[in-house]
Amino acid sequence: MESSPLLSPHEVLKANPVRVGYWQKFNPSWEQFSLLELERRFQGNATHHKDNWSLAFTDLDKLMEDPSNRLESEFKIPAGLRGRVGFWLQVFGRYSSDIKIVHDKRNPEIIFGTISGANSYGAERTERFVLKALKDRIKEAAGLSETQLLSDLERQSLRSLLELAGGLDEKNVRRILRDLRTQTGQRDHFLAGIQRSQILMPQIEAIFAERGLPLGLTRIPFVESSFNPNAFSRIGAIGLWQFVRETAKQMIHRDSVELWRDPIAQSKAAAKLLQLYRNVLPNWGLAVTAYNSGVGRIRRLSQKYEVETVEDFQNIPIKEDLGFAGRNFFAEVLAVNLLEQYKDIIFEHELSPFESHIVFKSPGIKERKQRF
Repeated sequence: MESSPLLSPHEVLKANPVRVGYWQKFNPSWEQFSLLELERRFQGNATHHKDNWSLAFTDLDKLMEDPSNRLESEFKIPAGLRGRVGFWLQVFGRYSSDIKIVHDKRNPEIIFGTISGANSYGAERTERFVLKALKDRIKEAAGLSETQLLSDLERQSLRSLLELAGGLDEKNVRRILRDLRTQTGQRDHFLAGIQRSQILMPQIEAIFAERGLPLGLTRIPFVESSFNPNAFSRIGAIGLWQFVRETAKQMIHRDSVELWRDPIAQSKAAAKLLQLYRNVLPNWGLAVTAYNSGVGRIRRLSQKYEVETVEDFQNIPIKEDLGFAGRNFFAEVLAVNLLEQYKDIIFEHELSPFESHIVFKSPGIKERKQRF
């Protein structure tokens, strides 16, 4: 009796119900639905329909043109940052914290898809399996492996994404494989931040206006802390503006922890800092980047490499790289400015009337006592 042939490794992977289950939590970017299709798929399920309707988010280019002219000139979206800003618009405006976006770290606007269940048990394990499976498919699409995991549509779609991310040559594809990154969505935190900001924003805007500073700067706390005065980072930064201990001592008070935490004291210090940064840097894009990466470093790099705008940082040598956070900080600030200015349209049915008792509460932000 003739024995049955053994399964190949990739056939075993495809047949493994556990790993297939992990892959099913990945939503490839080439399978996004149109609004019309969403209407058909989720008709009769109002909650599911509403959540998925928002995922379409199809008018980014139009939104970035600031159609109602609500943005200050310093915070209009420059052409060279539209890709990055578009990515952060999706992070803050489209995806909740239960979603992880899989993208190219160097070109974040190249999105391969999303992983659901980021807050659920086993999320880290799911992410590892999904990234491994995605890398296998990228290798196959680029001709670097002989697996047969892809349909013709998947292969064509992945090849198009790889082309956008720099090309199909082996060196670039292996760079992309190294630079695959996940970003947790922030939509729910951003909405909570808008709610919290209502009581403090007029006071903070008055502080910045008194110094003659653009009011768009007052939206930096949406990026830093989701506008939570009780926010606490892993590196010990605290409060609305995420001051570290040394900065708080220098700019607010020598030893008063209570003052370091105070949102108005922090806002006065932040206004002073940003004004100082702008005095030594040529524009607000670089000054805002300095808030994240340090004014000395930004000034040195701008002088050494003749950097005139944030877009120019993409061309400096890798050894001088600002890191993902530094390269993207101004794009994040531009994105939250745009979303906040158009919140009445984008989040029309999701912002509840202001209630003072929820101003400083958010289940998504850890609130712990600072220890110095």
